[in-house]
Amino acid sequence: MTNTYSITGMTCSACSLGIEKAVGKLAGVRKVSVSLMGKSMKIEYDEGEVSEEKIFETVMSLGYGIYRGTEIPKGADRRERTLLVRFIVSVVILFPLMYVAMGYMIADSLGNNFPLGHLDPMDYPQWYCLYLFVLSLAVVVVNREYFVRGFFALIHKSPNMDTLVSLGSGISFIYSFVMTILCFVGVYGTKHPGWAHYSMNVYYEAAAMILALVDIGKWLEEKSKARTGRELENLSRLAPDSVTIEEDGRQFEVKTKDIAVGDVVIVKQGEYIPVDGVVIEGSSFVDKSAITGESLPVEITEGDEVCSASLNKSANIKVRADKVGEDTTLSRIIDMVREAGTSKAPIQKLADRIAGIFVPLVFVLAVVTFLVWFLIDGGYVQEHCMTYAINVLVISCPCALGLATPVAIMTSAGKAASMGILYKDAECMQKLGQINSVLLDKTATITKGKPELTDIETYGYKKEDALFIASGIERNSNHPLARCIVDYAGEGAPVTDYEYTVARGAQASYKGKFYRIGNEAFVGGVRGKVKDDAARLSRQGKSVLYLSEDGRVVAIIAVADTVKEGSGEAIELLKARDMRVAMLTGDEELAAGAIAKEVGIEDYAAGILPEDKLSAVKNVQAIGGCVAMVGDGINDSPALKEADVGIAMGAGTDVAIDSAGVVLLSEDLRTLDTVFDLSRATMRNIKENLFWAFFYNIIMIPVAAGVFSKWFSFSPIICSACMCVSSLFVVCNALRLLRYRNRRFAHAEVSTVDEEAEAACESFRTVRIKGMMCEHCVKRVTDALSAVPGVTGVDVSLETDSAKVYGDGAAEGDIRVAIENAGYKFKGIKRC
Repeated sequence: MTNTYSITGMTCSACSLGIEKAVGKLAGVRKVSVSLMGKSMKIEYDEGEVSEEKIFETVMSLGYGIYRGTEIPKGADRRERTLLVRFIVSVVILFPLMYVAMGYMIADSLGNNFPLGHLDPMDYPQWYCLYLFVLSLAVVVVNREYFVRGFFALIHKSPNMDTLVSLGSGISFIYSFVMTILCFVGVYGTKHPGWAHYSMNVYYEAAAMILALVDIGKWLEEKSKARTGRELENLSRLAPDSVTIEEDGRQFEVKTKDIAVGDVVIVKQGEYIPVDGVVIEGSSFVDKSAITGESLPVEITEGDEVCSASLNKSANIKVRADKVGEDTTLSRIIDMVREAGTSKAPIQKLADRIAGIFVPLVFVLAVVTFLVWFLIDGGYVQEHCMTYAINVLVISCPCALGLATPVAIMTSAGKAASMGILYKDAECMQKLGQINSVLLDKTATITKGKPELTDIETYGYKKEDALFIASGIERNSNHPLARCIVDYAGEGAPVTDYEYTVARGAQASYKGKFYRIGNEAFVGGVRGKVKDDAARLSRQGKSVLYLSEDGRVVAIIAVADTVKEGSGEAIELLKARDMRVAMLTGDEELAAGAIAKEVGIEDYAAGILPEDKLSAVKNVQAIGGCVAMVGDGINDSPALKEADVGIAMGAGTDVAIDSAGVVLLSEDLRTLDTVFDLSRATMRNIKENLFWAFFYNIIMIPVAAGVFSKWFSFSPIICSACMCVSSLFVVCNALRLLRYRNRRFAHAEVSTVDEEAEAACESFRTVRIKGMMCEHCVKRVTDALSAVPGVTGVDVSLETDSAKVYGDGAAEGDIRVAIENAGYKFKGIKRC
């Protein structure tokens, strides 16, 4: 049985490792993985040997909270708010504490002009110590959670950051308390300067300040870590809380979670579609950028499929719900992103192994530091040995080491999702950086996956007339090639006497004439130029249909599966990364060769079966290649599974998606370059984090231990601040991934603006336009302005009713005329 639970209270990787270790020891537990960033635990266990109650009991015995499911109950995890409150309370107490603790030093520098009264340690050491004891004890009580969790972790032999913090602060407090007792025991009067040295050796302010600094450091860390899941949170918000459904002509509002399959959902303009389904009434433009990363809205009408989290931009529509709740595209994406963000990359194993021995090693180093300085100090427990031992405990930072990998993985997974890329796990991210060979399926990967009308040649006939007749005949057929002609030309002529012959073609009559459309054998009379033209189109891998009138061929129509926009550029981008690119397809040689040539692929294999694709992957791996297979169909799934990384197109079959490690929600194959680029940026970020974590601990622990005390030394307070800064550095470095952008083709994706023109402010003008209502208007204005002489780029905004026009060569009058000829009002122009 496999279950996922939410865990609260973890502060560092030693916490997650401690839970893994404790739960992993239970009889019947086969596998357990705890994610610090995801605050979750995934466990495989035999239900007959270990109960869920036992798992809960084990986790809670370590001092952590555990809950069923991936969502932490509301109010159960209030760590961020609690840390802030504890910090504020601690600081309020620290002000009067530090006033007195540091006051005598300030008094010396000011010539005793700093009033301390009966709290002066030189005159009244006992009251000075008692005052500091009471206030620091208050700070310790406020932050008792560190001591409770640190103690539980220690007795379970899984010491963590809480253990180090509690030991550093606790030893400071206990040592100070002993000095306080000695101060009271040794003082027989009101003024005994000889005993004042006991009050000079208390560390109450350090014990309290350590806890306060850890509070603020951890609060900032929690705030920063929350940003790593922002993309996931943004996705979750795309599901509306309530929707309008229609039943028996009545409309009423229900909760989104209560929608059932088959319900008719009313999606109004400006609302997000809450389900996966089919449009049964209305037409509109929908923005799918939140899911696919595609910038331009697409037009939908009756019969079109829509997916959840798409924004309805222009008109009300009715959608029949086919998939609801956890089955929707949005829910599946959220689950996949969460799974990727909480998974562990192979590189993290090194960090985990080191983190597992790090805290015990710090204990040993602290003891060694104490003993060395004890001997240096001549056998007396004086300032050096206590200070430096506490320093070592406090400055050591297992958090930086433990956060180095997971914080980058979670940030990257969320950022990728916002760009239409789903990494299924962290291992895929790491492997993508090693890929040197990419094998691409053809149909629906490089090409659109459905045939389109590409050419029409006529002989003594107008093209419009030929298409009118051909569409009139083919509208009666369900053949895929017939649908291509109808989709291109419309309903066509109202023919009669329609008759279809299997595998040959169709025939019909129109205005007393007899027409046939089909293959050469069915039509007959193919010779001369007709035959030459047909042969030329066939060599391009296109399917040729012949249209005859009363036995004479009057037109040939070519149909083919065309290349997706951007596929050729995608191949160039892959080659620029020094990757070997090859195409695998089950299509015949001519079609495969034509597509390969068009997109710039030299190596391809045609007419192959699924097992051949699998063999191709194995063959490349056998010669040292690290292979990524890209496909969309059931026939690609064996190769997707066998490849080092399988990459499935989001519109592909469920089998292909399940077999792959990466899913591209966008149909733009150029996104493939972002897959590799982002994964490499992520691994680079992880290595930077790990370097910092190792470098920090290797350098700072000797400094804290007093190795360089001849020149300088740290106090426990400074060490506490350094520890907090170290963790924040790792988290903030990972957050840089939120700003990631693939600049290699970003402009080609979403803009017609020339890169140089955009950079040159002097060539940029803002034109105000009135009358634009929808994305069709945006396209009309864009096309009109792009045609103006001297315009090098156009960026039209429907939201601001304006257009940015690049290029000084364009005259203002020409711009105005272009807008008005397109049917809109020119409202003025302003230079940047």
